[in-house]
Amino acid sequence: MDFQNAMDAYGDFIRQLVDRQVVSIKLALGKITVRHIFVDGGFSKNEIFMTLLAKALPELEVYAAELAQASALGAVVVMYEYWNTKP
Repeated sequence: MDFQNAMDAYGDFIRQLVDRQVVSIKLALGKITVRHIFVDGGFSKNEIFMTLLAKALPELEVYAAELAQASALGAVVVMYEYWNTKP
């Protein structure tokens, strides 16, 4: 694909990334009903990505996590009772 400039290429990249992310989110959710999505990592600070993601998922509230490594922390919280043997 030929682009007129770097911004056109970047815009296309972000749109394709959002499209793939939307498909992944919908697959992960399946029939589960959620109202909020929290994005962490580098792209959570990308205003264009976050805006397009929110527009592509109008049924959800999309937030940028304020805590670095929020996904890792969430995984620990979920798994805590399974690996912690002490009260």
